[in-house]
Amino acid sequence: MGLFDSLGKRVRNFDAFAKTMDDFKVRTKSGGVVSIVGYVIMIGLFMSELQMYLSNRVETKLVVDNSREEGMSIYLDIHFPKISCNLLGIDALDMTGDAQLEISHDLYKIRTDQSGEPIVNQKKDRVEPKKSIRESKEKKLEEDEDYCGSCYGASLGCCNSCDEVKEAYEARGWMVIDLTEIEQCVKEGMVADNKLVDGEGCLVKGKVDVAKVAGNLHISPGHTFDFNGAQLHDNSAFEGNSLNLSHRINRLSYGDSFPGQKNPLDETDKTLRDDHPLGMHEYFVKIVPTTYKKASGEAISSNQYSVTEYFRPGEATESGTVPGVYFFYEMSPIKVEVTETRKPFLGFIVQLCAIIGGIFTVMGMIDASVYHGGRVIRKKLQLGKAD
Repeated sequence: MGLFDSLGKRVRNFDAFAKTMDDFKVRTKSGGVVSIVGYVIMIGLFMSELQMYLSNRVETKLVVDNSREEGMSIYLDIHFPKISCNLLGIDALDMTGDAQLEISHDLYKIRTDQSGEPIVNQKKDRVEPKKSIRESKEKKLEEDEDYCGSCYGASLGCCNSCDEVKEAYEARGWMVIDLTEIEQCVKEGMVADNKLVDGEGCLVKGKVDVAKVAGNLHISPGHTFDFNGAQLHDNSAFEGNSLNLSHRINRLSYGDSFPGQKNPLDETDKTLRDDHPLGMHEYFVKIVPTTYKKASGEAISSNQYSVTEYFRPGEATESGTVPGVYFFYEMSPIKVEVTETRKPFLGFIVQLCAIIGGIFTVMGMIDASVYHGGRVIRKKLQLGKAD
């Protein structure tokens, strides 16, 4: 036991908080008030520090974008309250020459009333693509074996399908203008219904996958088709119909959503006047690639954008002006990297200790000042020396 007694005495020499045996403590009203204020401040600072610990800090930096080979998805949710779905066509073009006509993948046209509510008992039909020549050949008209369809002057042979008529015309360098005059196209249902359905609107919803280069996506009345490598637009939808391109953009985003993302065109209404119901409504979009790295390690590749818009009123003309809603986009060479970071747990504990120790020290100094100051004043009053 002598060894432990000797060790205990040496440890006591390090005691920085020497105790007075005859000391006693007095509770006062001022001390109680100061203590309550100190506890309130301590709880407030603790909650603030806890919130800061649980929330993530966001750091942003700019780097050069080297991810040009990646693709990009454009998410659409646009309502046209005064144009029925059978009249709308959706196309995408880019600077590489890639053209997506009558887009069908992951994109839907939903019939609605003019308030935007889907019409009951309807199917959510995918936008149907134009039939390819190969598909049409596999599904020729069911006719007698002796049937020989006319090629309408383009060839002396037989044209038993709509696409065979088109092939014959292309071989001559001719263009098929009116499919309603071709028997095979009418029977195959290739003739578009270009009559406006009164009281119906159309909700275009889904996504379009494009290359990560400058291009444009447009939604316009009528349908586009390819002729000898050129894109031609059927303007028959504008004939005999009172069209209005007013629209509401519920959502337009380039890439997946990430925390804190703001799309300038979301929840945007564009109502056109009755005297200018048609024209080219153009949105010029500047896209900034963005990578959002969560604190968990997950990375989201997306994009932010700014937009400038311009409206050119006018009807469809033979010069190539087609009324519609056009989104012209180009990519920025600079990429934004957003990184979430979380405060370390040890740092949180150190901060709590600093808060508790600091509050006790400051409140103790205030309490001592109030207590001793009160005693001095009382003594002066008792001696009659107070001013």
